[in-house]
Amino acid sequence: MDHCTHYFGAGPAALPAEVKQKIQKDINLYGDTGNSILELSHRSEQFSSIITSAQSLLRSLYAIPDNYKIIFMAGGATLQFDAIPLNLVGSAKHASYLDTGFWSRKSANLARKYVDVKFVQGLIDSREKICCIDPEQWNVDPESAYFHVTPNETIYGVEFTQVKKTDIPLVADMTSCILMQDIDISNYGVVYAGVQKTLGIAGLSVVIVREDLIERVSETTPELLRYDLHVKENSIINTCPVFACYVTQLMLDWVKRNGGVKAMVEQANMRASLLYQAVDSNSKFVNHVCENNRSVINVAFNSSDNGVINNLLVAAKKEGLTGLEGHRNAGGIRVSMYNGTPMGAVHRLVELIAQA
Repeated sequence: MDHCTHYFGAGPAALPAEVKQKIQKDINLYGDTGNSILELSHRSEQFSSIITSAQSLLRSLYAIPDNYKIIFMAGGATLQFDAIPLNLVGSAKHASYLDTGFWSRKSANLARKYVDVKFVQGLIDSREKICCIDPEQWNVDPESAYFHVTPNETIYGVEFTQVKKTDIPLVADMTSCILMQDIDISNYGVVYAGVQKTLGIAGLSVVIVREDLIERVSETTPELLRYDLHVKENSIINTCPVFACYVTQLMLDWVKRNGGVKAMVEQANMRASLLYQAVDSNSKFVNHVCENNRSVINVAFNSSDNGVINNLLVAAKKEGLTGLEGHRNAGGIRVSMYNGTPMGAVHRLVELIAQA
């Protein structure tokens, strides 16, 4: 098998080679501007075209209805943890948050500064498996301002693709799975994501928000966090992160030219199937997630023998496969396989797991 180096880190994630080559060219000279993309003004016609193109591509890829607005905001998903309640609580007394792991808890804990948070237990025990999800057991208060979910938790590799229908707006943090899950946007009030995993580089988030929810914003919300102002100014309230927006536009274009969301999902399933089969076939390793909730994006596994983990990390590094250390709260191995992950790197890692 051909040698294939790759960074498997959880984020910022590796970009496709084709996208990096385009970036290298445009860093020297962007189109007919006479300048580098790094020097492009946020008030220029060229940047306005980048924003418009990115919005159009995303709307096309997810068939986003006309009554949804697409905005780009500086900062990642963690900034949205504050922005969501500030924009959506309105006159409600509380909001509901599904607890499925570290990131869902962090988003809920930050929201507590602005609204009473009601936790909905998402994880259930199932024999030796510790990470299982049953949407039928979600008990959501119908008077909540919104119901917040995190469809893919990156630390332990827990994912769900089916959501329980509710009469209140469903809000989803899709930082690690946007364009890697085939979703119906019309089922959601808001979908948001930091783009540094599946859609670009750190420093930018994308928000897809239903029009009727925009008017809920609290008047005390800081200007740069107000969805209504971002909609009004087409995401250009201030000097926004031009380069990050540009990379996201390139990634959206790359996804569309490579088969769209359907193709990204199929490839993610192929990569994950190979990797889980390798882990399950080696008795030295264990994965604690129920089969139905195993993430196809972030595969986490461990061993009772730390030496086995260390040896695998060393062997992988020699092959140029890096970023495999588990999260500091979990340990073990974590293999993050976003849209830019080449199949050759997965095959080589599978070989190393078999040899461990």
